[in-house]
Amino acid sequence: MTTIVLGAAPPMDRMQGIRDRFAGGGSASAFFEVLLLLAMGLFLLYLGTVLVQRYRQHRTNDPRRLFHEVLRCLPVNVPQRDLLRRMARELRLDHPTVLVLSPRLLRTHANRWMSAERRANETTRQRLDELSRALFPDSDESS
Repeated sequence: MTTIVLGAAPPMDRMQGIRDRFAGGGSASAFFEVLLLLAMGLFLLYLGTVLVQRYRQHRTNDPRRLFHEVLRCLPVNVPQRDLLRRMARELRLDHPTVLVLSPRLLRTHANRWMSAERRANETTRQRLDELSRALFPDSDESS
């Protein structure tokens, strides 16, 4: 319907109507309110972009998250997973997934953890040997 009305009015009348509408003006406070809303919208958009980038970067480069995802895929039971998590936490490993890369690395870190751990005993050593056999069943070094 508006296209019919606009089409019926000559171009100069349309321009005059637009000029009259803007010439009537509005309040300065309404202008600043709109300007403030636009600035807030841009700020929220910027903030959302920064948060999404941080989330993606954190999600992509998180060695602990990788370690926990790898643990879920390994053929070990829950107490063995807990032992690996505890060992990684107490050794303060930057990249805890190193524990499951090879039997030699596991044994090296396990020995270091056992020597630092005051509660280390023969039962813990047996649990570590069972864990090594579960992780690396075909390896000669797992025992």
